[in-house]
Amino acid sequence: MRILLLFLLFMPSSIIAGAWPREKGEVFLSFSTEIPAAPQTRYATGTSLYAEYGLTSRLTVGFDGYLGPKGSPSETYLFLRFPFGKPDRPTHLALSFGLGQKTIPNPWGTITRQKLARIGAAWGMGLKTGWLSVDASVATVLDASIDVPGQSGITYKADFTWGMKPSKRIMLIWQLQTGKVPDGPSYAKFTPSVVWSIGEKHSSQIEIGLIKGLTGDDSQKLKLGFWKRF
Repeated sequence: MRILLLFLLFMPSSIIAGAWPREKGEVFLSFSTEIPAAPQTRYATGTSLYAEYGLTSRLTVGFDGYLGPKGSPSETYLFLRFPFGKPDRPTHLALSFGLGQKTIPNPWGTITRQKLARIGAAWGMGLKTGWLSVDASVATVLDASIDVPGQSGITYKADFTWGMKPSKRIMLIWQLQTGKVPDGPSYAKFTPSVVWSIGEKHSSQIEIGLIKGLTGDDSQKLKLGFWKRF
């Protein structure tokens, strides 16, 4: 295990977000869509699908996929996540490693496919009525059918989250998303959202949020999501 962790740490690759492991046998699903606010791009929506499964108490496996608007890239990843330290500590740390593929369409009808790897670290701390977390990642292209300018370098991301739970059924999430894409500027986006728990066991949630670009990004979007745990 030590050799594997050292190998992952020094690979030029990112992590799937999350410092807390899933309980053994637990499944978590998340589906969301982003709708641009500008009328001319109202139908250029992006869709995300995320899934986790607690394979053991110390190993979470999952899927992370994003389907971009027509004519834009899409990505899929399979990942493993390992927690560090004792589970009863106030702070949590985890390492994740994922392998995936990016599909890049172009106007001439051909499709470029890239093999991807990513690695990163997640830190989290539980609060009395919420949590704090930081998720950082680095992704790189392992192989590509064609070298595409602006799509073949290293991607950096770091998300800072403050979650609040004022009641059993409501969560407030304040998140700052930052990063750097190949051949592009650094960016920062503010993404607040509200999450409502539904059902008797509170195992399903509905999310409504906003995405607002602050610098290096002019995004203005509405985010709609559905979470399910079982």
